Amino acid sequence: MRVASCPSVHSVRCSPRAAPSQRARLAVVVPWASAAPATAPPAVEGALSVLRSAASKPGSVRPADVLAAMVAVEKAKLKPDGWEAKLTAANVRWRLIYTVPAKDITAAAKKQKGGSGSYFPMAACQKFDDTGFENGVFLGGLASLTFKGPFQQDGKVVHFDVPSMSIGVGPWRFTIPIKASKPFSELPKKDFKALPFFVYAYVGDDIVVARGRSGGVALWGRADAQWLAESGAMAVYK
Repeated sequence: MRVASCPSVHSVRCSPRAAPSQRARLAVVVPWASAAPATAPPAVEGALSVLRSAASKPGSVRPADVLAAMVAVEKAKLKPDGWEAKLTAANVRWRLIYTVPAKDITAAAKKQKGGSGSYFPMAACQKFDDTGFENGVFLGGLASLTFKGPFQQDGKVVHFDVPSMSIGVGPWRFTIPIKASKPFSELPKKDFKALPFFVYAYVGDDIVVARGRSGGVALWGRADAQWLAESGAMAVYK
């Protein structure tokens, strides 16, 4: 899960939803204030609390503690109850907070020495809604780069394809086709397996933890209106 720029905020790509029924299913709205509480067992609540603190105030939690919490959440193998509705809830935008390369998360899981990852230094944000998936980096109102396409969620796994990208300069936005895109149902099995994906370890009302195809793990926090406005994401993700 390399998190360098938007195509990579985990090298994700997006792909067409297979059928209208999936679109209806993915459009389910669960208001944040009334959403059901997370079903994490008590042993994992401490790790989730650490991650919530890191997401609410990036830089406030030591990298080693963020890494340990990520490992604990992955090892818990939580059930994806209600995750899809929370991930795709109306007007929810997910701010990228922290990333850990594959080799470091693997070392930590095995209690070996390695790096601890880092807080993501740029404003990066993604959204899931009935128009598809969009993932981007933002420089306030100056510029933006986003990648967009449909997606399909199956339990803990979301597959993507990226048929287009958009470049923003000031108030202008230019969409550039990247490739032709086919519905998942029309893809050969080997092509579907080759698509980028996220495997989610946790999706709550306020944070998300997921592993990308490259093996890295990342933490996202639910973006508030002030951050969205200051980063420039609000003007793009209307």
